[in-house]
Amino acid sequence: MRLMVWNDGAVIEASQFSLDSPYIMQRVHTLGHRAYNLNRHIMLMREASMRYFGFASLCTSEDAERIISKLLELSRVTPLLSVPVVMRLDVMGGLSFEVEMPTYNSGVSHNTKRFTGVAIPANAPFHTIPSSVTIAIDDMIDGTTLQYGGDMAIWVDANNNVISRPWRPLFAVHRNRIYTPEVFDTVEYVSVVEAITRCGLELQVRDISFDVLQRMEEVFVADIMSVSSIVNIKKSRLLSVVTLRIVSKMEPKPVTKR
Repeated sequence: MRLMVWNDGAVIEASQFSLDSPYIMQRVHTLGHRAYNLNRHIMLMREASMRYFGFASLCTSEDAERIISKLLELSRVTPLLSVPVVMRLDVMGGLSFEVEMPTYNSGVSHNTKRFTGVAIPANAPFHTIPSSVTIAIDDMIDGTTLQYGGDMAIWVDANNNVISRPWRPLFAVHRNRIYTPEVFDTVEYVSVVEAITRCGLELQVRDISFDVLQRMEEVFVADIMSVSSIVNIKKSRLLSVVTLRIVSKMEPKPVTKR
């Protein structure tokens, strides 16, 4: 498998690609060589590029779909697996699409790793979509989790309230009711909310303190490819029963081998 990159019209191998300029990005879920939620991804990129760079991305959903489909074909990725494709726009107006490694799952998956969550003091993200800045901050905070005795950072503010990130929204479950600290228009957030509705569950948006979080029955975070359950917070052990129901209703659905 050769993972490929489209960089302003040139197609190269991912191993030869580097980007040194500041950028904004969207990670796109593909399955069956089809890119999902492209209209929303493009809208978010266009709004963010105007806000941070002062110009709007000229890429259309049709352009992105054509480029992504060709890259997946050139990368010889099986259509049976979900594959993330990263779309980046840099401060100079350069546009690129990069095929990442397949997840070896079909559709949105539930991460099988059992995560221990720990509170990490942080500030709410300024950016509304991932960027070179947010990636550096996320990596720095995630790198401190081992020092706090866990392997997944739960961001908390100065008041010890949980911070949910637009590209990594957090949800908590208690008595078949879902809670989340903030509303976003990102694909990651909207995908979970739509699945919650399909399950017939109620969603409430409210502040969640870290102390209250420990008394919840389930806690999970979502990214574009998967949902990860937090099963331990201090001495609290959590479940993932409702979380699995929600994941089963998320798009895209797994494909069946023929």
